[in-house]
Amino acid sequence: MISAYCLSYGNWTVIPSHWERVFADMRECGFDTVALSFSESEKTYAMRTFEQQVEYAHKQGLKVLGIPSRIGGRFAGAPMMPSPWLMQHSEALVPGSTTTASLMSPEFLEFSLDYIRTMLKSFDLDGLVLDEPKAVEMIDRSPRVLKRFGENPSVSDMYTLMLEYLQLLIDDAKKLKPDLSVTLFNMPPTPEEFTRASAKLRGLDYAGFDGPCSAQSFFHEPASHSKRFIRDSWERTKAETAGVTGSFALVENILIPDSAFEEFKQEYRRVLNEVKPDHLSIYYYGHNNESAETVQKFCMDELKKHIAEGGMK
Repeated sequence: MISAYCLSYGNWTVIPSHWERVFADMRECGFDTVALSFSESEKTYAMRTFEQQVEYAHKQGLKVLGIPSRIGGRFAGAPMMPSPWLMQHSEALVPGSTTTASLMSPEFLEFSLDYIRTMLKSFDLDGLVLDEPKAVEMIDRSPRVLKRFGENPSVSDMYTLMLEYLQLLIDDAKKLKPDLSVTLFNMPPTPEEFTRASAKLRGLDYAGFDGPCSAQSFFHEPASHSKRFIRDSWERTKAETAGVTGSFALVENILIPDSAFEEFKQEYRRVLNEVKPDHLSIYYYGHNNESAETVQKFCMDELKKHIAEGGMK
């Protein structure tokens, strides 16, 4: 599987002919799948639009993965903002947090299940992407957690809760759609105790990490190497998924200033040659690049060339 990580949050002004051209271009570039974020905004204001996007993608021969984004502060995805539901249900918060739901809150668990059920019952999705489980080490001292783990719950206890939460979501999703593919990826700094265990979740199809190919910057500050390169996580991915599930890698071709583009080009080529996951994902028009068209053309040309030379086999 080669997926175009598209996110696409912000479905307020949608021009169908633009989406048709975008999805056709994805196919031309060599993608067979597109990953689209489904935020609480889409769930409230853009159900019809999201349904149409899925239909347009399928018409171009693309599979569609839905990304349940930012729910309860427990996943990444677009947009980067607090969960509106959680702001209205403070009783579900981890004590002392304003943005993170407790994984032992019955209300949040039901909200999460309903969220993904809505996605699967409303749209013809081929898979889900669980994007970077968040706050996996945050100690939750809510009454239910203390009753279960005692007065001093540990980080390992928090891993247990997150793993149980993820398993709940996967099991429920596969009951609704048994042939659904499920991808889960973590940030490289996430401790191996958690990532090793998460790769073994029942029903999971792909597991791995994301990472950049160069220094990055958000605006005019100097570029820095603040994240581990995706290639540096590849051996870890292979070790954690071997004999367990399929491997995954998301190339962060994003946040690239012109000063880092030469570094990016060299490292991106190395990634295509050396990182061989079962599910490779690359941002389509990676966001916040200083020279967006230049980066896009390079990434897509190199991908097409790599596929043509048999590099994805």
